Amino acid sequence: DEEAAEVRLHSHERLTPNDSVQRKSPNTPKASGRTSVSKSPPNRRLRWPYMRRSQPTQVFPHLIPDSTTDADFKYRGICSNPPEVTKRGLSRGNNAQLHRKAWLEVSDMYHRYGKNLRIYYKHWESLEHPTNMFFDWLDSKGEAAGQPLPNLDDCPRSQLDSDTVLYITNHDVQDKYKLEVRICDNGKSCIYDRHGHKVCTGQEGWIFVLRDQELYGAQKVTSITGKSKQRFHHSSFFGGKAVAAAGIVVTNEFGRLTRLYPHSGHYRPGEPHMQRMLYFLQQRGVELASFEVDTQQLFHVSRENKIVPKGGAVEVTKKSKMESLHLQTAATVANYLAHKALMLGNSVFGQLHKIRKMISPKVTEILEEVDEGGLWNRVRREFQG
Repeated sequence: DEEAAEVRLHSHERLTPNDSVQRKSPNTPKASGRTSVSKSPPNRRLRWPYMRRSQPTQVFPHLIPDSTTDADFKYRGICSNPPEVTKRGLSRGNNAQLHRKAWLEVSDMYHRYGKNLRIYYKHWESLEHPTNMFFDWLDSKGEAAGQPLPNLDDCPRSQLDSDTVLYITNHDVQDKYKLEVRICDNGKSCIYDRHGHKVCTGQEGWIFVLRDQELYGAQKVTSITGKSKQRFHHSSFFGGKAVAAAGIVVTNEFGRLTRLYPHSGHYRPGEPHMQRMLYFLQQRGVELASFEVDTQQLFHVSRENKIVPKGGAVEVTKKSKMESLHLQTAATVANYLAHKALMLGNSVFGQLHKIRKMISPKVTEILEEVDEGGLWNRVRREFQG
C-alpha cells in the first residue's frame, strides 16, 4: 500500500537516546601533553552545537522528549486512539502527529473544517450519542438514514458543508509544494520553489512542513472566498500524516530566511520539532545567526492581555501568537536546546528534582541524595581514613 511504498523509499534506522549518548569509559587513558588546535577551513560547514566528533548525526533531536507522552495523555475527542492516517511516517522519524482537535477533520470523508465539526460533535454528545456513530448521525446515514440533517444556529448546515480543508494524497501534487534550500551566488542561503524561483513570502510568511528530510511550503488559505474553494492548512500537504516539523517561514525579497515561527494549530509543534527544523536548515548551509525564531512557547511567554475599563472589573483576553512574538536568534535557540539535551542525557534534571523535594537540606544531604552514595561516600571515607 501507500505507506509500505513510502517506507521502502525512505526507510532508515532511527537513533534512540541510548544509541546517541556516548559516554567515555573510565578506563580510557587521558591524552598527555598539550593538544594542538587547528583552524577549520573557511568554507567548512559548522558543526551542530556541542556535538562531539564521536557522536552520530542528529543526536540531539532524539534526546528532547515530546511534550505529549502516553503517560500524561488524556483523550478528549472522538475516540480513544488517533486515526490510523496520523501515525503514518512515525517509523521514519516524523514524530509530529496531528493534534487531537483535528482528528474529526481528518476522519471526515469530506474533510470539513474541524472547528465547525467540533460544534456538531458537542451537540451530538449532549444528545447521548444517537446511533453511536457521529458521522452517520451528522450526514443521516446508516441507522440515521431518513432523519433530517442536523442544523445548528452556531454553525448553519450550509456553512458546515461548504467550509472544507484540502487534504492532498497524490504524490505528484505534493511535489508541487516542495521547497529547496541552497546557496545563492553571493554565498548566502536562499529558499527556492520547484521552478527554481526564489521564494518571497512577505511579512505573513508561508506555512511549511518538514517530512522525510524534505521541505514543503505554500501560502495558508484560512477562508473560502474568491478563487479559494478550500482551506489550505498544515494538514493539507500530506493528508494528515505525521511530519517532522511544522510552522511558518518568513523570507525577504531575496529569498533569504528572516524568521521562523513554530506555529501550527494542527500539529502543535514542540521543542523536538523545532530542533529538527533548525538542524535541517543548519545542515543545508543556513547560518543560524542570520534569522530569528519565535520562542514564546519554549519560554512559556504569557499571552494574557489585561484590560481595565473605567469603573469596571479587569477583563482578561488572550492575544494572538503574532501579537506575542518573543524573538531570539536561531543560534541562541539551538544552543539552548543543545544544552537541555545534554542535561537530559546526563540526568541533571532528575537530580534537580530530587533536591527540590528535600526540605531545608544540608550540603552533605544533597550530595548523598544526588550521588546515591557514590563518589561522595568514597571521598568521605578517604578523609576519615
